[in-house]
Amino acid sequence: MLKEKRTLWVGLPTNYNKDSSYAVVYVLDAEQRFELTYTLAKELFENQHAIPEVIVVGIPHIDRFHRIHDLTFTDSKVNGQGKEDTIGYFNSSITGNGLSFLKFLEDELVPFVDQQYSTNGFNTLMGHSIGGYFCAYILPIQQTFSAFQIYDASIWYNDGDALKNIQKELDSSDKSNIYISKGIAFDGPREMVDHHLFMIDSLGIVLRDYSNLNVSTASFDKDHNAMYLFSVMDGLTTLFKEE
Repeated sequence: MLKEKRTLWVGLPTNYNKDSSYAVVYVLDAEQRFELTYTLAKELFENQHAIPEVIVVGIPHIDRFHRIHDLTFTDSKVNGQGKEDTIGYFNSSITGNGLSFLKFLEDELVPFVDQQYSTNGFNTLMGHSIGGYFCAYILPIQQTFSAFQIYDASIWYNDGDALKNIQKELDSSDKSNIYISKGIAFDGPREMVDHHLFMIDSLGIVLRDYSNLNVSTASFDKDHNAMYLFSVMDGLTTLFKEE
């Protein structure tokens, strides 16, 4: 599908039993996020009794250029402030492979996991930052994931095209469980922070127009990276409490 070798990291429950079946949490940006997410998932089951045992699958990117390529669907002529991007950081030469990456997930990666491990068909995709944008964009066009964990997502990307794609493509009968979080303690230009948070809020507003979606939101007084830990703890607990 992607015409290149890809790896995945699999974290099984401590007492994994092939005669049982498990929900699977797929984690984008695994090179940074897998180990923490897997550890927290075990903590939430073993010590907090807040979620069931789950399989955690990490999807690492080859490098930072592949990351941007795989998690975007177009280039972006605007920056995080919603203004014209004069630097051209998200130009067409390194962006736009999102549909192929989604096809890889749906046609190759998830079926492989299902063949190798005892899964129950409840798949959650977890994405942070541009990974959260990817999750939001694919909501109306994917067929594989029952739930999404969207953390401090770059919904501002390409002037909110993820929101436009949802409004254009999402059917009113579609069902999904969606958790959206944001971190409000940012260093940096206030204008960039405000626009970033406004666009995340806009995602929640758009999704609440669909009665079949189960949407939860949360805010943490943490910065863009620190909020991830709190989002996993709260997000997975909320997800399985509602299941």
